[in-house]
Amino acid sequence: MKMKAKIGPTHDTAFFDDLQAVFDRYPDVAKNYSVRHIGGVVDFMKVDFGRQVAMSNVQDGEIITKFVDRIPDPIPDMPTDPGCCAWKLTAHEWRCVEYCTIAPPE
Repeated sequence: MKMKAKIGPTHDTAFFDDLQAVFDRYPDVAKNYSVRHIGGVVDFMKVDFGRQVAMSNVQDGEIITKFVDRIPDPIPDMPTDPGCCAWKLTAHEWRCVEYCTIAPPE
């Protein structure tokens, strides 16, 4: 029998309460973000975000994600990285952990 992981707003209440306060302060920006638990996938697939990055794309209405060797991070003075869609905070630095592409409709 599989057990549900103890995650999310009902388990990590203080964390989600603090996030709610930030989302409330920045509603126009907050609408573009969500919170996703990655621990189960990372543990199961033995992903090392120090050397790997997720590459996700949409194909036939499905999101396909593969973990590949990390490509160099964007140039430091570049204002944004248009391909990055997920970041992880490590040692007080936000690092891209997933690049996403959506193929234009044909």
